[in-house]
Amino acid sequence: MAQGEFDLVAVTTADMQRMAELVRRYADLPLGGVDASVIAIAERLGVAEVATLDLRHFTVVRPSHVRSLTLLP
Repeated sequence: MAQGEFDLVAVTTADMQRMAELVRRYADLPLGGVDASVIAIAERLGVAEVATLDLRHFTVVRPSHVRSLTLLP
């Protein structure tokens, strides 16, 4: 991040509301707040690619802006 290759994005009130919706919707998973925040922010920013090793959660959750997230690496 110090070299400017990543952007640090703040969580908004709308993101927190969406996170709560996602945590409720995927309670059986269970989906935690951190993963829900990544999804909420990806939706808001229109990001379709997410770097994660957490395949379990991110392959199940269906974001609102794309059919599914492209998981990297």
